[in-house]
Amino acid sequence: MTPVPVHNFSGQTALVLHLSPEIGQRIKDRCDRLGVRALILTDDLETEAARGANTLILDIDTGDDRLLPWPRAAAPMPLIGLIGSESPGRLAWALAQEVDAFIPVSGLGNLFSAMVIAHATFAQKAERRAREADEARRGSGRLDVVRAVLALMEGGRDEALALKQLRTMAMVERISIEEAASRLLSERHRAGGRTG
Repeated sequence: MTPVPVHNFSGQTALVLHLSPEIGQRIKDRCDRLGVRALILTDDLETEAARGANTLILDIDTGDDRLLPWPRAAAPMPLIGLIGSESPGRLAWALAQEVDAFIPVSGLGNLFSAMVIAHATFAQKAERRAREADEARRGSGRLDVVRAVLALMEGGRDEALALKQLRTMAMVERISIEEAASRLLSERHRAGGRTG
């Protein structure tokens, strides 16, 4: 695991979704000390407001999917959940939303730590999702590899030689073997079935 860098959040924007003006102001004051511009919202988060934000700090005690303008667990920014009461239902909602870090309302002095954790967790989730998408894409390309090897075998090659030729094509082009197979099949289709 790569070490988590200490972040400088100066110049970033945090949205604060909380019904209490007093708590909202306390968060805003803490954000000011960190050089973070805080926008306090007391009801639903609008897509337009979320567009330029770097972090969302939300009250999980009043959390509801309808407050957020994206599907469950698909936040486009790191989420920090503010814990007032430790209600199992509210915590379950926050976990289902994949909140990236939690901070008790009584511990707002630790907002910087929560932001570091939230941003690191968000980045790790993005890396994991990209890896999973790549693996899924490669998995779906395995059939193309089989088809490409069979197509190359039509030219009189045995399967080992056909696979070696496909691997060589991938190395020369600096692409995955699945991408090479897909290209070969596309070229073969355009050429009316011939394979080189």
